[in-house]
Amino acid sequence: MTRIVPVVVGACALVLATACTRVVDDAQVVAAPDMGRAAASASSCTPVDAPMTSIPDHDAGEPVMKIPQPDGWERMTQMDSELIRFTMRNESLAKDGFAPTVVVTLESDRGNTLPRKVFDAQQRALKVQVGATDLHSTETTLCGLPAEMVDYTMPRLGSLSPHPAQVVTAVLQTEDMTYAMTMTLQTVDPDNPGYQSDSEKILTGFQMLPPAGR
Repeated sequence: MTRIVPVVVGACALVLATACTRVVDDAQVVAAPDMGRAAASASSCTPVDAPMTSIPDHDAGEPVMKIPQPDGWERMTQMDSELIRFTMRNESLAKDGFAPTVVVTLESDRGNTLPRKVFDAQQRALKVQVGATDLHSTETTLCGLPAEMVDYTMPRLGSLSPHPAQVVTAVLQTEDMTYAMTMTLQTVDPDNPGYQSDSEKILTGFQMLPPAGR
């Protein structure tokens, strides 16, 4: 049976030790009227060979988010909250009692926050709150939005050995709000071909678009 390892980081309850980081609250709000807004479009998203699952929003002003859900990945709802919006895992790819897991969070704050400030806050939270090591970051885009990918190592958690994880953070701005999405993937078996294929689809095919009607 695969394990769910609850961990508390700051005030957030985590599932499978995902990096719940409050990246917007920790970032500096500045005037940045174009960053994260103008380029977001469906035509800029990367198509992948996997069914797309819509992530329910909590209000009409939030970004529209969809996640690739390859075969074998099952939705989990136990940790759904204002912060944690979507979780899924694949028990068929489990090793040593730990199933690969994906967790999506969404935060918001009024005003415009430079994406770089959000990314720096995310890395700082990984190091200080989570205890992550071996961080390697890469700037990228997601549906035309500014984004950053961070590969890192999770610390030992009880009987669970240190293991690799990845997080992609994307920033979208509306007229008066900054939204920061983080999607974290973890596994103890990164060389598994099935996980490699699925994680690539999930990471590259995730969609984050402006609120419907805007």
